[in-house]
Amino acid sequence: MLVPLPWQGSVDQIPDKRMHWLKDLKKKTYCALWQRWPDQDLPAGHEIYVVSFHLEAVDIRWLHKQATITSQPIIVLSDSNFYDCPMPANVIPYKFYWWHHQIEQIKQWFPREDNKNITHKFSAICNRITQSKLLITTVLLEECFNESMIKLSTWEGQDSRITTNTNRLDMLYNTFYNKWYGKKIDLPDSKNFKHDSQIVNSNPWTEVYQNCALHFTNESFHYSYMQDELGHYVHPGPFITEKTLKCLVGATGFIPIGQYDTYNSLQELGFNFSYGIDLAFDQDPGNITRLEKIIDLTYDLVKLDTNDLYDLTKTASKTNQEHVYSNTLFNICEEHNRACITQVLDDFK
Repeated sequence: MLVPLPWQGSVDQIPDKRMHWLKDLKKKTYCALWQRWPDQDLPAGHEIYVVSFHLEAVDIRWLHKQATITSQPIIVLSDSNFYDCPMPANVIPYKFYWWHHQIEQIKQWFPREDNKNITHKFSAICNRITQSKLLITTVLLEECFNESMIKLSTWEGQDSRITTNTNRLDMLYNTFYNKWYGKKIDLPDSKNFKHDSQIVNSNPWTEVYQNCALHFTNESFHYSYMQDELGHYVHPGPFITEKTLKCLVGATGFIPIGQYDTYNSLQELGFNFSYGIDLAFDQDPGNITRLEKIIDLTYDLVKLDTNDLYDLTKTASKTNQEHVYSNTLFNICEEHNRACITQVLDDFK
């Protein structure tokens, strides 16, 4: 995996040297790092707790539960902005980047290649069928199947059968389940997109990324604006994985099918998305309205010639690739993390 697997234990036993700075907290500290939808509660008897979410999206319900078990501080480290997400008083979030470490691992696993050969307009990987992936993939299947590289499986996620109560999107939902569901669509390099195996999935040099003008990321988690027992708020994010990161490494233009604020959060790290198209959807936290805007944009992009479509993004995408390979991104993230470390240690002397 691009992120260490979940680990829990005393601070003096942390296996990854990149997190050894936590030993300087000088208190009886318990760590639950790189969590993945945890189902185990934090143990009692510690002065401070440190939890990190880099392998999966921040599990806010689990954090709320932990805050009822202990009154001690719970430090939360993640790549995410917490926006207006309600958190208990003893849960303290900090932005601590791991994206750059993941990109460095991708670069190590898959040495740089120069094999751009644009033959198709779009690409999308839909291994696990979810609400957002289903809707976007259906547009591509219906509008430009022969001009796209699409992988489709029959594996359904928990939200795949949830309709939106909007006519346009639910028509796409019905089209998918009446026409496309149950059909397995493979690609020549489908072996490079396996469930839960990032050492395989992270290859940025496959045809899906190098032969297509624009990629739809179909990220693992797409919910931002929430209305539930915690209130009305924006879920911490954006949570991005190799699905997005390998586009940056491989100079592939992409539309983020994921959480709100993806482009903006990456721009804050120096990336460039001057694509020459309307990207306002990125600043819409509404899950349904954001999808509607992306679908409207897709219908417009379908009308473009393949080369014209590629021309829109290629300059920004090459700039982003150089941002990665020049190590500028790594240095920016490390500088931020050093400031974060100083802040955490100052806050919990």
